[in-house]
Amino acid sequence: MEHRLISKSSFIRGTQCPKSLWLHLNQSDERDETSDAQQQIFDTGHNVGLLAQQLFPGGIDASRGEHAQVAEAIAYTAELISNGATVIYEAAFSDGETLCYMDILVKEPDGWAAYEVKASTRVKDYQVNDVAFQYYVITRSGVPLRRVSLVHLNNQYIRHGELDIPRLFTIENMTDRILPMQEAIPGRLSSLTDMLKTGMMPEISMGPQCGNPFPCDFLEFCRESCPENKNEGEPRPANRNQDALDEFLDELEYPLYFMDFETIRFAVPRYDESRPYQQIPFQYSLHIQQSTNSSAHQHISTLSHQHINTLSHHEFLGTPPVDPRPAFIESLLAALGEIGSIIVWNQAFENTRLREIARDFPEYAARIDSLFPRVSDLMVPFRRKHLYTPDMHGSYSLKAVFPALVNDLSYADLEIQEGGTAGIIYESLYHDDDPGSVHQKRENLLAYCKMDTMSLVRILELLEP
Repeated sequence: MEHRLISKSSFIRGTQCPKSLWLHLNQSDERDETSDAQQQIFDTGHNVGLLAQQLFPGGIDASRGEHAQVAEAIAYTAELISNGATVIYEAAFSDGETLCYMDILVKEPDGWAAYEVKASTRVKDYQVNDVAFQYYVITRSGVPLRRVSLVHLNNQYIRHGELDIPRLFTIENMTDRILPMQEAIPGRLSSLTDMLKTGMMPEISMGPQCGNPFPCDFLEFCRESCPENKNEGEPRPANRNQDALDEFLDELEYPLYFMDFETIRFAVPRYDESRPYQQIPFQYSLHIQQSTNSSAHQHISTLSHQHINTLSHHEFLGTPPVDPRPAFIESLLAALGEIGSIIVWNQAFENTRLREIARDFPEYAARIDSLFPRVSDLMVPFRRKHLYTPDMHGSYSLKAVFPALVNDLSYADLEIQEGGTAGIIYESLYHDDDPGSVHQKRENLLAYCKMDTMSLVRILELLEP
């Protein structure tokens, strides 16, 4: 077997699961296709790394933008250090057995300091291992480090005008945390290299390591190759507690407003009065069901289907690059009226988004506060298993409950089938100059969000006796 350098990413992968590392190096064609959501994470990390370079301007990129040229990057880094460079981006190091790239290397008055950049808003456990490994490689390659720090986004930063780069990032000195970890690294490396030298794939069953700290990109291979990993489990028997369902229905008052939001998160805040990764509502769908009964506060459980008018529908979709929140809340408040139950799925999500808008745009706070007593969470009867079928597979998410109960309407008929994709499509509108493409994407977004609220309508109907 050819000699392979253990890179930082390989070390972290192998620490999570040695089988994943073996597959990565020996059967990479079995890797799952990279999802749009995962690619977005990669792109975000790259872009945040470039932005952090402004903390230490004037540096030289040792990789020349190409990580594949490992030997050249290592030699160029050594050359830059020898020639007196004081700021180096993507500095490459190897001790002959291991390899790492350091995001930013700075020659400070007391010696070399290393800065690893992460797009997260806090230090995570795997990142400590990440930095510990880099310190190990760099110091063994002959460059003494006075300190090593982790640079991450500051979720307390609120944008006002141009980005304030020093306030956007937080720098945490990790030296004291990673020095005690150095002694264990050779043993962990030896274990991984010994495993690789056998040429045999480790036999490891699926478990918590498949998603912690990262979703493994060989999940489908493991599911298919190891039948015991399919983990079907015993389904719960079907259940319907009509008394409990009636109690839920008794709390609802017409008109009924079936509401759903879609949001987008920017690692680097794009708008004033927003923070890193804040969920920005860009779209809503609202189906409204009126009662023909003369009493405006007539409870739903006293009405039959014959007394319900045809649904009306309201919707909003932002227009990039404009901040969607002011127009979003203006439109929503006008459509919701002053009485009637507002039905959502998982009220914590919509309520939190409304509270954030009230915080960031206080002129709407009083009107938003008046909405909360009207909100009713349709997820609750399913979370409590008052209505359950085995087709829900133990889940009470909308995407599990709806297809289990309704068979004449399906998300499978839509171009967009889940919220994460909706956010990715909306973000693509910021860079799309093709009117035809923009129009089609907007139609797909509207259709998806409309399906979310129609699913609430159909589910509520099935709760009635």
